[in-house]
Amino acid sequence: MKKVIGFIIAIVATVSFATNASADGAISTAEQSILNELNAGATIGGKKFNFDAAETNAAANHLKRVDLTQAQADEAVKNIQAARGLVESVSVNTSSANSLASAIKLLPANVISQVQNYAVAAGNAVGVKITFGSGSYSAVTITDANGAPVYKTGTPVKNTGSNYALSGITFGSLIVAAAGAVFVSRKNKLA
Repeated sequence: MKKVIGFIIAIVATVSFATNASADGAISTAEQSILNELNAGATIGGKKFNFDAAETNAAANHLKRVDLTQAQADEAVKNIQAARGLVESVSVNTSSANSLASAIKLLPANVISQVQNYAVAAGNAVGVKITFGSGSYSAVTITDANGAPVYKTGTPVKNTGSNYALSGITFGSLIVAAAGAVFVSRKNKLA
């Protein structure tokens, strides 16, 4: 009988400590094609430029949280490729540029406007809203469908927030389990 009670207590303790892991989902093959296009960068004025790590990380984090269809991914890829083709077709001196943002600033205003339109269309395809500061490529804010920030120029957006509720529940469960173990051991000593 003691073994049965001990076994039941062990099962109850195991079940009470089991928690669901809440992690971001995986990036599908369709979504990976978007990241591949972003990581390809662009050659402007004979010089290769890539997105900053913070920008590609923000894209990857968003893609982990959503499930895109192949059509959505294809639309985003089409717009990214169109933007790349546009900036690569313009002849501009980029010897002083050291980042993609600084290289794009060197482009004519009408080209920057078209690049912004492609970026907005690609964002719409993946469920984000992209807004640019007053006539500038470098002042970018990206929010998801719920208005939560995905990326803001110069400000890294963390993928998760702080929540200590699970830690408190786990600590409380440990205290209850320890008290139960003390109670059972004292009861066994009395018997």
